[in-house]
Amino acid sequence: MAKPKPDPHTGIDRFTAVTSGAPQDPPGIRSIATRDHDAIRRWAGRHGAEPATGEATPSGPAVRTVTDTGPGIRFNFPGLARFRPISWDEWFDNFDRYDLVFVYEEEDKAQVAARARELWNARGRDEGRADADWFEAERELRLRRPGGTLPDVRYRLITRDRLGGTPSDRRDY
Repeated sequence: MAKPKPDPHTGIDRFTAVTSGAPQDPPGIRSIATRDHDAIRRWAGRHGAEPATGEATPSGPAVRTVTDTGPGIRFNFPGLARFRPISWDEWFDNFDRYDLVFVYEEEDKAQVAARARELWNARGRDEGRADADWFEAERELRLRRPGGTLPDVRYRLITRDRLGGTPSDRRDY
């Protein structure tokens, strides 16, 4: 997992912002924090992520040095299997033992839909271009983000006591 880049104005990456106060998500993106095991499995399924660890556990030896001074759980992604695969049961045992929260980002479809509707209205509500309006709305929102980035598979595992606050965009928690 690549280290999140800090915002050039605040020096804080978005995931740190989620854990320390009101998050400021880029246009078209929302950060979500959850402890729901099913929601985490669904996220993993959408991204081809498999539960993994680098540390020695009862199920196997250490394969990497993990320096998070905590649970050592991770995900392997297609083509990036750097860690030792473990079962979901073992992954969630660690997740629960360390009282973790899974923080991830996804496209905010409500923002995209609102922008697509604005485009449709600006065109005089002409029918037959819904897909084009949607794709243009996604493109415009992406260009408003630092670096013009798309949502990706960045995630962070944090302890529940570091979460702080309960903004309305944090669901499943």
